[in-house]
Amino acid sequence: MSTLTPLADASARLAALEREAAHQEALSAGDGRSWVGERDGEHPVVIVGGGQAGLVLARGLRRRGIDDVVVLDSAPIDATGPWTTYARMHTLRTPKDIAWPTWGVPAVSPRAWFEAVYGAAAWDDIAFFPTVAWQGFLQWYRTVAGIEVVGSTAVTSITPPDADGPLRLHLEGPDGSWVLLARHVVLATGIEGAGGRHVPALLDDLPAERVHHTHDAIDFAALAGKRIGILGAGTGAFDNAATALEHGAASVDVHMRRTAMPQVSPYRWMEFSGLIENYGSLTDAQKWTFNVHLSAVDQPATQNAIWRAHAFDGFRFLTASPWRSVEWDGTEIVVTTPHGIHRYDVVIAATGIVADLSRRPELSTVAPDATLWSDRLTPAQVAENPGLAAFPYLDDDFGLVSRSAAAGSALSRIHMFNHGARISQGMLSHQIPGLVGGATKLAAALSRRLFTRHAESLMAEYLAYDVPVGVHVGRRPVPADVTG
Repeated sequence: MSTLTPLADASARLAALEREAAHQEALSAGDGRSWVGERDGEHPVVIVGGGQAGLVLARGLRRRGIDDVVVLDSAPIDATGPWTTYARMHTLRTPKDIAWPTWGVPAVSPRAWFEAVYGAAAWDDIAFFPTVAWQGFLQWYRTVAGIEVVGSTAVTSITPPDADGPLRLHLEGPDGSWVLLARHVVLATGIEGAGGRHVPALLDDLPAERVHHTHDAIDFAALAGKRIGILGAGTGAFDNAATALEHGAASVDVHMRRTAMPQVSPYRWMEFSGLIENYGSLTDAQKWTFNVHLSAVDQPATQNAIWRAHAFDGFRFLTASPWRSVEWDGTEIVVTTPHGIHRYDVVIAATGIVADLSRRPELSTVAPDATLWSDRLTPAQVAENPGLAAFPYLDDDFGLVSRSAAAGSALSRIHMFNHGARISQGMLSHQIPGLVGGATKLAAALSRRLFTRHAESLMAEYLAYDVPVGVHVGRRPVPADVTG
């Protein structure tokens, strides 16, 4: 892939774009009036996660007049999201022209930023947004939107009160521990937001330094000269294989349990507004069938990732090659497959994530009471795909549902705007194609619920409103300096 070079006058072009964004924001009006904010130390909304989903939602809430929204992230503010860590692809997997939630201001769209920095001709030349450029866009988006992210701050737990009290977020940051009060908490925590990394048990007995997951912070320079085996064949497997080979690995084998790479990507079918906006109206049975099929069909690794890895002579792609056993013989890792024995110095699990709310520190206190899909399915359905059955069962506002007190539970004010919403809400959370629908839906839901809570005080404000508009009865006055 050719390296993009910013235009010589990129800074001036961006400054002009920011002026145009301010003009468009004025033209599109927005709400313009803050009607709910911090009260008695309680913030209306706290967003955990300062990546693309959290930033887009924060901007949407502000456009609706919801003030004092706090955005937190455990990473430093310039390293939020996966783009500087385990997103090792050269480009995003989503086509460049996918819809983006601009909230009535097209000047803050990815395309507008890209063309300002690199030019319209460069936009025409790409099919997918470069990963480095995407991180640059998000940092610019955060700045131009005026969204302050509290970085390097982790949520260690969320304490649910009685049904009506504020949620208490216990935080750990550079200045120590503290507590933040919130009416609603949005977990915009990405693909691991409902659990964590899945490393198969057959790798448990290997030396820890010899095993990595594709989401780990891997020292690829230390893999120079090593033989590497990768379990799993999604896009991440090929990107990690190529990254290792680019850093001098002796060889990399990617093992796929399927007999061939899938040729159909159901996600491309899913990227239309009818499904994105209306997935939530499907019945539970339809949602379950939809996701079981999606898991069974899967999707192919992206073409660019496959070509990137195959560019190296030391790369091999092995199909119909599940790992039957893995052993450490004292000097190397011995992997047995249906087609023979392979010996590696290091192995990488490209095996995705697992849904398990108890693995999330911020959810540890509420996980036992949170309804899962397994609670709403028959034993036969759970047996179809236990991994999917472990996902949280969410209400139509992305909120957790209490097992013990479903009606009016404080858990409904913890909103899973992350991968945990996959079955209940479709691809409306952290995935770029769904943000335009998901952020709109969640922002509207939060606005509605906050309005309902403050309806009495708003009514009192309305009934007491007595500001005169300055109406004069009679003819229009003639200015004193007008003659004739």
